[in-house]
Amino acid sequence: MKLLVGSLNDDCIILPFWQKEENAPDFKYKNFDLRALQASKDFKGNEGEVLFIYPEKGPKRLLLLGLGKKEEITPERYRRAYAAATKAANSKKIKTLTLIDYNKAIAEGIALANYAFDTYKTDKRSLVEAIAFLKAGPKILAEFEQVFTVFEGVYAARNMINLNADDMSPTHLAAFAEKLSAPHIKVYIHDKIWLKKKGLNLLLAVGKGSHIDPLLIVIEYRGDVKSKENTMVVGKGVTYDTGGLNLKTEMGDMKCDMAGAAAALGLIVAAKGVKLKKNITVIIPTTENAISSTSYKQGDVYTSYLGKTIEIDNTDAEGRLILADALAWGNKEYKPTCIIDIATLTGGVVVAFAEEVTGLMSNNEAFSKKIQEASERTFERVWPLPLYDEFKDLLKSDIADIKNCGNKGASSIKGGIFLKEFIGETPWVHLDIAGTAYLDAEKRYLPKGATGVGVRLLMDFLENE
Repeated sequence: MKLLVGSLNDDCIILPFWQKEENAPDFKYKNFDLRALQASKDFKGNEGEVLFIYPEKGPKRLLLLGLGKKEEITPERYRRAYAAATKAANSKKIKTLTLIDYNKAIAEGIALANYAFDTYKTDKRSLVEAIAFLKAGPKILAEFEQVFTVFEGVYAARNMINLNADDMSPTHLAAFAEKLSAPHIKVYIHDKIWLKKKGLNLLLAVGKGSHIDPLLIVIEYRGDVKSKENTMVVGKGVTYDTGGLNLKTEMGDMKCDMAGAAAALGLIVAAKGVKLKKNITVIIPTTENAISSTSYKQGDVYTSYLGKTIEIDNTDAEGRLILADALAWGNKEYKPTCIIDIATLTGGVVVAFAEEVTGLMSNNEAFSKKIQEASERTFERVWPLPLYDEFKDLLKSDIADIKNCGNKGASSIKGGIFLKEFIGETPWVHLDIAGTAYLDAEKRYLPKGATGVGVRLLMDFLENE
């Protein structure tokens, strides 16, 4: 997004208005005569309300934007209002928006809404390309620049998820990761031979049915070489999930099952762009969960990297298997300060929270609290679920150390309980984004399809850690 110096003769100036108690806005703008509009009462200043007017002199357009009641304003309300303005501008193919009001949430609202996935469309959608400021100091410009840079990571995640599964296979994910290499960013792609040698047998098992070999992608981002702190982020990278031999009845959106991997890669894009002074290790176990004569089977037992034996109770509970190997290996290899895994793990979290909230599970209350605080600041909301020891009984196996699924009930929590077995004492948070990563319909400032959830949340946590 370009940042420009604006003028009163620009293409489209946004005028924000507060809603008054009498349900009418205050029309006091010394540069613009809005008395006729005030008399008409066509614009009330309700939150997200937009109205274009075309003055005889000055700018080509004025976009009147309602902010609602001043005493009720929050950063999220700013985001929603300016997202509505951005969508209105895009509908009229406006390329530059001029602002007279500035804060971080305004920048985020514009960026959240200013996206279209049109890779497979002949006619491309018009988007805002520049933001102009009538008056803004260096601090404001830097803040907007940082927001738009972080959103390069969000857009990258959205694009990866929205692509055809054959256009974003494990091989494609690895190629994307390799392009992030820099002097302070090392990328390693571990192949099937390496996985066998190291004993990541759960990842190998899930990938058995696919003609594309599974991979383990590792990215070492070292933004602060003087610090011993190191956050490990593990993203689930199932690039297409049929459910395996426990075949799904509906899989039209199962290209999104690598949304955790996309968020982890988007995090590195954002961190690299803003030159984040933190240390991050991203680990992505990636494979297809496909069907063939070689697919792994319900009832079989596999030995994990950690040595625990796993009875396969359901081949559609594959995400926790590949995460378990990646978590255990990464924890031993890198000895991180803390671990975050992010995954479209369970349908149960959608039953609990629909598409509004990400499920959070953790072995460390203080760490969990920091993620929750970041979620409040970004409005990528999370909510904690318990990991009581009693839930472990749901995963008991007669022939192995643990089952990967177990009987009905507490499906999301069972996923967390399973993963906890591979963490040890390292502070850990599990984020189940099955409901928030991919939407069936456009909502507020989020597009239909991939949302890129997780990138802003993780960046905010790291920036404030």
